[in-house]
Amino acid sequence: MHRDLCIVVVFLVLAGCILSGCLSPEGSSPEESPRLQLLTEEFPPYNFAGSDGTITGSSTDVVREIADRLGVNAGIELGAWADGYNRTLATPDTALYSTARTTERENLFRWVGPIGSYDFTFYARNDSGISLSSLEEAKKAGTIAVVRDDARHQYLVARNVSNLALYPDDESCVRALMSGECQLWLGSAVTANQTIVQAGYQPDDVRPLSTVQTSELYIAFNTRTSPETVAAWQDTLDAMKRDGTYQAILAQYGLAVPSGAGVRGDSGASGISREDTPTVLMALADSRFSGIATSLEILAMTSEAKSGDWEQIRPLLIGLEERSPQARFWYALPDGSYYTTVDNLTTGNLASRSYFPAVLAGNTSLGFVVISLSTGRTTGIVAVPVFGDQNTVTGVLGSSVYLDSLSADLSKDLPLPGTLYFVAFDRDGLTALHSRIEQIGRQATVQGTPGEIEAVRTIMALDEGTVTFTSGGVQQTITFRTSPLTGWKYGIGVEGQAAN
Repeated sequence: MHRDLCIVVVFLVLAGCILSGCLSPEGSSPEESPRLQLLTEEFPPYNFAGSDGTITGSSTDVVREIADRLGVNAGIELGAWADGYNRTLATPDTALYSTARTTERENLFRWVGPIGSYDFTFYARNDSGISLSSLEEAKKAGTIAVVRDDARHQYLVARNVSNLALYPDDESCVRALMSGECQLWLGSAVTANQTIVQAGYQPDDVRPLSTVQTSELYIAFNTRTSPETVAAWQDTLDAMKRDGTYQAILAQYGLAVPSGAGVRGDSGASGISREDTPTVLMALADSRFSGIATSLEILAMTSEAKSGDWEQIRPLLIGLEERSPQARFWYALPDGSYYTTVDNLTTGNLASRSYFPAVLAGNTSLGFVVISLSTGRTTGIVAVPVFGDQNTVTGVLGSSVYLDSLSADLSKDLPLPGTLYFVAFDRDGLTALHSRIEQIGRQATVQGTPGEIEAVRTIMALDEGTVTFTSGGVQQTITFRTSPLTGWKYGIGVEGQAAN
């Protein structure tokens, strides 16, 4: 009996050691996978809870990618901004995103970024009659709703604005604005429309008044985080910007690359090499399509869109078209008949378009290149489903982006030397974008010189790379990569010397 008791005691001691971590299987250790707690708030499209409860958003995707590349065990927790802010200030191995890097906060955290940017914009109810031209006028316009301990709150406090009402999140601010508890809301144009819809209202219920500041967003680490850890996160983010992962993530959420978001160098300056330019081109173009898709997806949730009544839908699309003059917006019924903001009910039908069945099946479509039935121009399609009460698709909201106008805009946003040009091919090898407008709509896999045709076929077969060919007696080289959003091949070409 005594021997049996000893065996039991030894077993219990060993079990306790295993559970407490003093014994581990060979090759494993609780220290092998660094642990970091990431905190964030509901702030779409940067960070928010998706329909299934999963934390998502552009900044969330960025921090997850960094953690995965570093092999860091990073848990993400979503809660009130003030709670996350104060926890990060006090708790080692904790980081908070997306955090505006301001003068007031500079020495409170260790910083990795930028991972985005956003503006501080005053909003009022559309029927309020309030107008603003200065911060001083905002002090006299009534109570201002703002998120507690947010950078916008700190911005107002630092400027002696005291007529404030503090809320845990922006949705609460919108509800306070609409109920009349507050007369102004200091929000952000990037997130306002989605926040307004999530709060239970329509974007047209609220009117922007004036923008007072634009800030860059960072990952803010507790100051007791080791410099080596912060440097590793910054280096990994920089690598994501060089290889295009960062730009592709932002494009998926309709966000443009922030002006200060280049790869960090020793001098603090940023630059773009010719090898990196296809990625920048991809981010600039894809952000146009993704931004339109986001706007249409928000409108698809409104009662006007769900009604199927063109007279209710048309004003919403006209509002979008005024802000995106390079596109025509439309609404289609499941049978393919459709309305445009200019023609109302057209004589055309979209049922035979290759993208249309997928949208009727409940999927968003981006990047199909077609000749517009209404205008005859080459366009890139953005189309989203409208769901009825039974979760069936009752209609399609869409936009036909004029690719000649988009190419002209990109030429301004990404000016290139005379020997360089940009080009994008759709999934079928059709020239979707080009510095030389007359090239748009050309079937590059069958038209052109034999060398050009072979080069384009090589581009279509690979995800990225460089091809060299001769066209018109001139040697050309195109460096390209594939968009994960549209499947388009974006390239930067350079013309060399005349071939011998």
